[in-house]
Amino acid sequence: MALLISLSACALLFACALGLSYAVISLKRKKTGLERTLTALEEKSDTQLANKIKLSKQQLETTFDAITDYICAIDAEFTVMRVNKSYADFVKAPIRDIIGKHCYEVFWGLKSPCERCPARKTFASAAPVFKQHFTLRTVAGVRHFDIGTYPVAPGEGKPENVIEHIRDVTDERSILEQLIRSEKLATIGTMTAGIAHEMINPLSGISGTVTNMLQLPHKYGLNEKGKQRLTALRDAAARATMIMKDLLHLSRKEDATTILTDINAIIMKAVNAVQLKGFPPLEYKLMLDQSLTMVLCDPLKIEQVIINMVTNAVQSIVEKKNTLTLQSVQYSGLIIISTQALDEMVRIDIIDNGAGISEDIKSKIFDPFFTTRAPGEGTGLGLSLCQRIVEEHNGRILVESARGLTTFSIVLPAQPNSASIIL
Repeated sequence: MALLISLSACALLFACALGLSYAVISLKRKKTGLERTLTALEEKSDTQLANKIKLSKQQLETTFDAITDYICAIDAEFTVMRVNKSYADFVKAPIRDIIGKHCYEVFWGLKSPCERCPARKTFASAAPVFKQHFTLRTVAGVRHFDIGTYPVAPGEGKPENVIEHIRDVTDERSILEQLIRSEKLATIGTMTAGIAHEMINPLSGISGTVTNMLQLPHKYGLNEKGKQRLTALRDAAARATMIMKDLLHLSRKEDATTILTDINAIIMKAVNAVQLKGFPPLEYKLMLDQSLTMVLCDPLKIEQVIINMVTNAVQSIVEKKNTLTLQSVQYSGLIIISTQALDEMVRIDIIDNGAGISEDIKSKIFDPFFTTRAPGEGTGLGLSLCQRIVEEHNGRILVESARGLTTFSIVLPAQPNSASIIL
């Protein structure tokens, strides 16, 4: 009996041990499964995190390169660590060729740091510098920049890097200068309008008196010398009157008469009207679009614009002819006048192969009283009046001078709406 009890107990113990063994194996398997699941989750999480970091990096790099201002990161030795695409485009060099060079060498073309270097101040003080102005002068022209520098430091320590933010403000300065000049011209216009108005009457009296004397020379005892002097006086008075009228037109808005006008016919009339002293042999080429739309404009004013433009072209050819004659160089003048329709606009191009317009005066040619002619040969009001007249017609004048050709383009609305008609 005791033996049976012992055997039963042993069997029970064996069964318990076997059950525990199975339980341990099961737990180990579950643990292995959990570990695999955790590993997979960690790998998935790492992959997602890596993708997010990669995406974030791409976003920052795209934003960095999309900034149109010039961005540059430098170290304490002024060595370039990184630049954006705009910076590389400005200095005309690949980014890989810029990295490792000195910023003052790449951007400014210097052999040592700038005297007023804002980055040096930021490295020394760990404080940003805002909008310090610099000017870059090269053979291509003058550019103006506002520069800010910002420290990159671990905690509160000394900056390890500085970010340079360079903003090109050349166009802004040009616009500001134009606004200042416009204000000055407006003041001058108000003053000259009154002066011109008061001067026209006595000039008319002088012209009339001289004309009467020239018609009756014997009555006034005029010999040939006296008639020559009075003729010169009459011409001078007529010129002064013309200048006064130009000043009046420039300084005040006048009523315009608008009718449907054949631009090609105006061009033909204007070309035939231009006759200048010292007029050299030159070739005219007229390329007029015969299907051109009629333009609603003041024909007399538009004719005046074209006459002024053609006159300037002839004067430019005369100037170049005289220069090349002294150098014994053969030269033949050429003026090309063309018309064409552009959407709802009409474009008139007046092209000449004369002396041309240099870049340094191109921005000034429409300023009143600006002229490159010798004293007595021009008032400097012609192009100002042209611009004023074209703007009255809601048009614009474009200028290009390159490769020996100068082009003045007059763009006028072909079918202006009611809001653009000046009555």
